[in-house]
This record gives sequence, structure tokens and C-alpha cells, in this order.
Amino acid sequence: MPLIKLNDKEIEVENGARLLQVALDEGFDIPHYCYHPSLSIAGNCRMCCVEVEGMPGLQISCNVTINELPEERKVDGSYDMVVNSESEEVKDARSRVLELLLLNHPLDCPVCDQAGECYLQDYSYLHGNAHSRFKEEKRVNPKKRLGDEIWIYPNRCVLCSRCIRFCDEIVGDPQLIVRNRGYSSIIDVRDGQPIDNKLSGNTADICPVGSLVSNDFLHKTRVWNLKEHDTVCMDCSVGCNVEIGVSNNEIQRIKPRYNKDVNDYWMCDDGRLGYHAAEKVERLQSPLLKGENGFDPISWTEAFEVIRENVISKEGFNASEFALIGSPYCTNEENYLLRKIVESMSVPASNIGLYPAEMEGDPIIFKSGFRISPDKTPNRTGAIDMLRVDNTMTPGDLSNGRVSIIYMLQGGLYDVMNESMLEILNNADFVIVQSTYLSDAAKLADLVLPGTMHYEKSGTMTNDRRRVQKINQAVVPPVGTREDWKVILEFANSIGCEGIEFENVDEITTEIASSIPGYEGCSTEAVGSAGINLDFEEEENKKVLA
Repeated sequence: MPLIKLNDKEIEVENGARLLQVALDEGFDIPHYCYHPSLSIAGNCRMCCVEVEGMPGLQISCNVTINELPEERKVDGSYDMVVNSESEEVKDARSRVLELLLLNHPLDCPVCDQAGECYLQDYSYLHGNAHSRFKEEKRVNPKKRLGDEIWIYPNRCVLCSRCIRFCDEIVGDPQLIVRNRGYSSIIDVRDGQPIDNKLSGNTADICPVGSLVSNDFLHKTRVWNLKEHDTVCMDCSVGCNVEIGVSNNEIQRIKPRYNKDVNDYWMCDDGRLGYHAAEKVERLQSPLLKGENGFDPISWTEAFEVIRENVISKEGFNASEFALIGSPYCTNEENYLLRKIVESMSVPASNIGLYPAEMEGDPIIFKSGFRISPDKTPNRTGAIDMLRVDNTMTPGDLSNGRVSIIYMLQGGLYDVMNESMLEILNNADFVIVQSTYLSDAAKLADLVLPGTMHYEKSGTMTNDRRRVQKINQAVVPPVGTREDWKVILEFANSIGCEGIEFENVDEITTEIASSIPGYEGCSTEAVGSAGINLDFEEEENKKVLA
């Protein structure tokens, strides 16, 4: 392996490694704008310049490849490269580059959404001059909307071309271009057509200077007011890793979080903006009992008393007439608790369901391989594993429709009622639905229990490529609601289930790791922030647990 010396530190690197990435991985703060690890090398910002012994002038480190040299060419007989990123010549060059990049910058940090996480701001402080020598009139171009989700403020742009390369190399649709030449160069849309691809929001994420900004986050709040939470997207079964910015218990923005094995640095606009759907529904804040004139709010104590009276008859609990329906919107832990109820109360396997069924369609796959699943449920694989059920359910699946009591777990915002489910619920004598709002299923229920939404809960989910990932609570649920796993636990206790006792979600995760085939070792610690893959075997085109 090549051995280099970087600022007097010896580092062994892979043959062919990029010098800038090596330096960044080792914690050296070499400034850069145009470099992005998932995009091609442009080398146009010139900020990452360094001294390389034996090479003429300064080199842009993003474009320097490290290779092992023959023994006779090694520097000082040992090193394949000797680099200095902090020499006076390097510092002077960076300062001059910054002065050039800031010639026409409006210096509008007080009103710029990027302030607080802006490379131009940070590097100006660390490497720039306090004053500009530019006395002429600055070039001014008006802001422009490039698409539904993206604005451009051209005067902040340093022409790093990250946004252009992203559209070309990741999306596969070169919708952005550099218009004009030289001093008049400007980023613009191609042929006047708006940037409308489903990954457009990423162009704002990768813009290092706040020139491209998100319409969704525009002037909402300052970034230093945000509390960031790492979790997983709720909008399809791919399970993109995301970072949620929250202030005053409200989601302000969702950005992708790097995970090489799932979503790289990207996420789709559906997932980015999906949280707005939750803002449009009227949340339930107390259990509802159906009466002669519609639903009446009752207390949680009254709700579980109603459950005891209706689920357990004078003759006792009749497992053959009782059915449980899990949800692919809910966590592994929540669906696992349903399975515990099934085992504790000896409910027939034919009385366990999963709703809704998988959403059909073709995935959207972009040039880079990033994909969007047609199934908009985030945990179908995990729910199937926990409940040990098939992926579909018809009235015949629930004991030929002869069940009289149904407990249904919901969690999504798109639970459109189909005829099969309508028939199942209408044929039952007593229906309990756990939902966040008065969904179509909840309207048919006799008792509705208010639950929590995706970003209000913690637990694990398994994506469609069998990767177990951790979700974390980002916002506090409304007053009057309870976490779904706690509601299921109390439901279990109210009907006399034995051996179902947990103090927190992590305890359930731990039990899953010891009792569900294929999930061995998937403890909270092992899953971590990046997730862990389950082993599986392909058997006649069907994935089964190994």
C-alpha cells in the first residue's frame, strides 16, 4: 500500500485513492467547494490546493491520485507522496481564490438560509481576507425559481457545478446547465424547462454556498435553532436514512443522511416533503367509542374497560373468533407485540392479517442506481417477519370471514379502504382500530385508540432489501395519545395475555433478536445508526429467512 506523509503525519492509503478524500478522512480540514465524493471530479473551485513535493506549483488535491511508486522514486526512500496543506504559499493561494469567489457575492448572510452551515461563510472566516479590494460595481442577477422545490440566488453562486453534475450523473437527466461564458456565467435550467425530477431537492443539499435553496425550507427558521434527529424515511420501503430538523416540536425540514448501503447521500422529494401529509390530518387525542350519534370521546381507562367487556365474554376469550391485523407502517416491535398476543391467547394462524397489501408498480431507478419503491409502506418486510404472515389478505384469510372481534393496527396516512377490508370489518361484531386520525377503517370501528405517527416513535424497521434500521422519535406526539407499543401492551394486559411485559422499546428489540429467526444479533447496539443486513437466501425467486 502507498505510504504518504501529509503535514508530517504518515498515512497508509489504498492504491488509487484521491488525496483530498484521504486528507478529509484523516481529519485534515482542506477547504473545497466543487468536490463531492459521489460526483465526478470537476476541479474548478481551486480551493483544495496543496503542495506536493516533486510536483510543479500547487496541485488541486481532489484531482491528485495516490499510487505506489517504484522503490527508486520514493521520496526520502520511504514515501510515495509528501504533501503540505498548510504552507504559507497554500494559505496565500486559498485567500486569493476566496477573494475572487466573493467578488460579486452579496454578503447577505443575515437573510441567507445557508447561514450557519455555509462553506463560503466558514472558509471566509478561516482562510479569507477581512476586506475586499474590489471597488467596481458588483454583478447582480435576480433570484429565480428553477422548479417547484428549488430557487437559485445567482449572486451567491461560485459555479462549483455540483448541481449540474448531480442532475447528469445521479439523476441521468441534465436539466441544469451553465449559461453564458466567463464573467456572465450563470446556472440555469436547460431549454427553459423547470427542474422537475424527483430528486431535485438534493441540489439544494449539495450546494455549498446557499445559491440553490429549498422552497420548503425557505426563510422558515435559522439552522442553529434546529435540533437534528437521525431516523429513517417513512415514505417507501427503501428506508432512506434521513436527518430531521425540528424546532418548537415541529418538523422544519428533512434532509438525507449518508448511508452507502441504502441511499448514499440522496433522498427523493416525496420523502423529503412527506411530513406535510401528517400536518393535514386532524389528530385523535382521546379514544373514541361509537354511539348512536357517532363517536364519543372517552378516557383511556374507559377504553380498556370497553375492550375487556367486548373481547372477553361471559364464557371467556374465544380465540377462534378473534383476529389481529398488523401494519407495514408500524415498527418491528409493534408488530412483534401483536404476535406475542397471538401466541399467548392461542389465536389461530388464519386469524392474523397484514394490511394494506403491497402496493404494485415498477420502481423508479435513476442513473446512479438510487431507487424509489412503488410500495409506500416503510416496514412491510419487518411486519411479515414479525407476524409470520403472507403479504396479502382477503376476507377468506380471516377464518373465512367468521371472526367477530378484530383488533386492527394502523399507522400510515394512505390507508385507502378496499372492498376486501370493508367486508372484513363490516362482518365483525366489534372492531378496534388503533390509528392516528379518523381513517376510513377507523370510521368503521366501534372503538378507536389514538396512536402515534412515524416520526413520533422509536423502534426498528426492516427495509425491502432486508436491512434492519433504527428509527428515532423526532417530535413529541399530541397530548392524549400514547405510543403505539404501549397501547398494544395495555391492550394485551386488558384481555389477560400472560408473559408480555416490557419497560421500553429496546427490551422488545432485544427479545426479537433472540426469538425471530434471522434476526439473531439485531440488538439496538448492533443496528446502530447505519443498520444491519439480515442474511437471506433466494429460493425460487422468493426471499426467505436463512
